Amino acid sequence: MPTNQYRSDGFYAIRSPANYYHDMRVDIEVLYRNERYSTCTMIILCCTDALGAGEGEATSGKFAAFAEKELPDLCAALACAQPGKTGAQVLYDKFRNGFSHRRGPKAAFAIARDHELAGDWAGELPVDGRRLFWAVNVDRLVKEFLAVVQRLESTPSAPSQRPASPS
Repeated sequence: MPTNQYRSDGFYAIRSPANYYHDMRVDIEVLYRNERYSTCTMIILCCTDALGAGEGEATSGKFAAFAEKELPDLCAALACAQPGKTGAQVLYDKFRNGFSHRRGPKAAFAIARDHELAGDWAGELPVDGRRLFWAVNVDRLVKEFLAVVQRLESTPSAPSQRPASPS
C-alpha cells in the first residue's frame, strides 16, 4: 500500500487539451523524420483507434467510422484489397491488428513509400516478381493523418468533450 500522497495536478494528463493532439503530432513527426516507418505507422493506427473511441471503449466499428470519415481516400483505396470487407475493415484487421499485435501488417499486406506507389494511397506491389502485396503509402498516411490531428488540435473542445463515434 502506497504511503505517499500525490496531487492529481502533479501527473502528466495525456488527454488534457494541452497534451493530447500535440503529443500525437510530435511523436509521429519524430518517428517519420527518423525514418522509423513501421513504428510511425503503428502509432498512427493506435491513435486512429484512440480518436475513434472518443471517451468510450475502442472497437473495430468506431475505428472504421473514424477512418471512413477522416481518411476516406485511404479506405476507398483499400476497398478491393479483400473481398467482402470494406477498406476501413481491411485497415483495421490487416494493418491496425497486425501492427498492434505482430509489429507489422498481416501476411500479404505491407507499407511502402510514396515513390513505390506512384503517389497512390494504396495498391498492389509485386515482390520478387512472384507475389503481390497490398501496400499502404506510409508517406501519404503520415501527411494526411497529421492534417487530421492538426485540425482536431485547433478545435476548441477538449478530447474528453468529444462524443465517441458509433460502434
